[in-house]
Amino acid sequence: MAPRRGLRIGRISGIEVFVHWSWLIVFSLLLWAVIGFLRENGKSGSFFMVPVAVLTTLLFFASVLAHELSHSLVAARNDVPISRITLFVFGGVAQMGRDVDKPRTELKMAAAGPLASYVLAVCFGSLAYLADTLGMGTLNLGLIWLALVNVGLGTFNLVPGFPLDGGRILRSLLWQHTGDLERSTRTAARAGMGLGLLMTSGGAALLLADTFSQDKALLVSGLWFVFIGAFLFSAASSGYRQARLRSRTAGLRVADLVRPGVPAIDASSSLEEAFQLHFARNPRAAVPVLRQGKLYGMLHYFMLSGMPPEKREKIPAGSVARRVKPSETARLNEPLYSAALRMRSERLPFLWVVEGGRLVGALLLEDLRAFGA
Repeated sequence: MAPRRGLRIGRISGIEVFVHWSWLIVFSLLLWAVIGFLRENGKSGSFFMVPVAVLTTLLFFASVLAHELSHSLVAARNDVPISRITLFVFGGVAQMGRDVDKPRTELKMAAAGPLASYVLAVCFGSLAYLADTLGMGTLNLGLIWLALVNVGLGTFNLVPGFPLDGGRILRSLLWQHTGDLERSTRTAARAGMGLGLLMTSGGAALLLADTFSQDKALLVSGLWFVFIGAFLFSAASSGYRQARLRSRTAGLRVADLVRPGVPAIDASSSLEEAFQLHFARNPRAAVPVLRQGKLYGMLHYFMLSGMPPEKREKIPAGSVARRVKPSETARLNEPLYSAALRMRSERLPFLWVVEGGRLVGALLLEDLRAFGA
């Protein structure tokens, strides 16, 4: 469920940090909520209130980043590489380079996030006490808000529903007890799905109650519970499907499902030849382009649509073809599970199967449907 795109804001301990566009939504909502909190509880004018509210909101996202970094640093110490962290509307997510292979590693990684949040809560609480002693009332309120929110962040993540940290802790304990990762993941994912449904139902109840209330104070809370619950249910469902996919593809390789004999075209051939041989019959096809017998790129109909035949006749396919990325290929001996995960994460309908750079065939996502992909 990790967002695929975002704005890169830097690198921390070798980990790329990105901000998804949806972060702006929650930043605006939180800024509004913090301003309301300061206005209701403080005595300072807007001159102090707005800067403190902006600083408080930014520090909240720094707290979320610290939460995710704690997972990542523990993962790195246990030889689980983390390639990137993305902040988005529902918080943050770290992208692992490989799956965890030991329950103790999973337990340490999962527990690190809530622990970091609780440590931050103590730090912000201490700073709030200092600010109150110095008579900095507005700043004191902002720091109190940060302390309370970090306590809430740590506590919510300890709820035993996958993919929350508590769900991962539950999975690690079940995994340690049963020795079965897939079964443990399915159990933790079901708990996460149940929690998601419960939160969504609770949010819907709040929205219903809000329609009969005078002050409409439950609208934002209701919407937030619905969104969080729906996201949690979706993420838990994805984890459940992933566990089922791992179980069903155990021991299988890409070679077991590859479709051989994919029609291709040489890079020196003209676009007109590609059109007549492939796109005239199937405009939705993806045509592999070979150079010296090895996979070079691919052609799609939109790359040559609108060109008259006489122009297509003069342009070689290799000059227009898009180069194939390594993530768009698979090897014959690659585990089918890892190839399926890559297709899901990259949202690819197929992978080119190559061996020694030469095209062997294609692995289609539709052929993986029977395995739960």
